[in-house]
Amino acid sequence: MQFGASVRLLCLEGLMLGANTALRSQFESLVRSVWALHKASDLQVSKLSAELTKETQQASKNMPSVNEMMIELGKIPELANLMISLNEFKSSSWLPLNSFVHSGLHAAHWTRNEVPEKLIERVFKASNGLMLLAFQGIGILTGIPNIQTQIISATESYSSCFLDRR
Repeated sequence: MQFGASVRLLCLEGLMLGANTALRSQFESLVRSVWALHKASDLQVSKLSAELTKETQQASKNMPSVNEMMIELGKIPELANLMISLNEFKSSSWLPLNSFVHSGLHAAHWTRNEVPEKLIERVFKASNGLMLLAFQGIGILTGIPNIQTQIISATESYSSCFLDRR
């Protein structure tokens, strides 16, 4: 949620490098949260939720990468629809987002050139889409039947805040 809020604030200020870096972190956090709920072992979850010390920081380094987590999640039939969204986001955004994170060509280009409003809007809307997926995950944790349908219904009047469906 904090990464999503950061993306929105950075977009409002026209700070494309920071917004895209936060967007990648938002995506990775979403994938990790789904993985932690559906696939992580108790030991892995305890490593992720431990108090921050030098020892726990070192112990948490052996977690799967985003790619590994997505492969594991792709094997869970109940997550098929979610994986379509996550895979589409990753396939269309991963390389440019890496470029922003690692100060590559995208970062250099948008430092030299004015960022078009349309690009800022797309990043903003992509972040909103990831937030919606995160809220659906939180909905699962409530244990309330059909809560995900209610969450989607609540967003229908805000369709302009999300990327167009393909």
